[in-house]
Amino acid sequence: MKIAYVTTGGLTFGMLTEYLPLLPPERQEKIMRYRFEEDKLRSLLAGLLIRRVTGGAPLRCGEHGKPLCDGVNFSVSHSGELVAIAVGDCAVGLDVEQIPPEDRLKIADRFYHPAERAYVHGADDPPVAFCEIWTRKEAVLKMTGEGIATDLTAFDTTAESLSGQLFTTRLGDCCLSLCTEMPLEDNDIQISELELKELRLSD
Repeated sequence: MKIAYVTTGGLTFGMLTEYLPLLPPERQEKIMRYRFEEDKLRSLLAGLLIRRVTGGAPLRCGEHGKPLCDGVNFSVSHSGELVAIAVGDCAVGLDVEQIPPEDRLKIADRFYHPAERAYVHGADDPPVAFCEIWTRKEAVLKMTGEGIATDLTAFDTTAESLSGQLFTTRLGDCCLSLCTEMPLEDNDIQISELELKELRLSD
């Protein structure tokens, strides 16, 4: 299982417009529909990461909008200055989120399973614990393809039954979580930061 990421620090969308023609027309249109430059930048980098792992093969859309490519299992996510992609031998779901301020923690009482709420409220650093759970939930839903419309209180990402399929770590001011269809071990996961020039290439 491989996770690759790039950071947007020091970059602007205007600096990377030369990369736009590398992407399919529909992706270019999606990028240009964004109002804010930072959203355009993240979407452009996400498109380049997808191109890198798929070799530019045609994409199709899943039921909940997830980009799919025949023969390649991948998932992409971005938040703040981090844009990341996971690729593996089975269905994968990846989510990254910036660690939120304390006033966001009340969301846990509405959307988290009771065991997850206990995990957050009992943690030494509740905002980090909150973000760990949120990214784990998103990663599960991205892996299954169910989407965020699912009742988030209905499943517990701290449960032993999911422990072998979930991996969570910190990258800068973000939490990153990966969920895989098949059980994994920590040493099965390779995480690497890519330089911008590497996004012109395919594996």
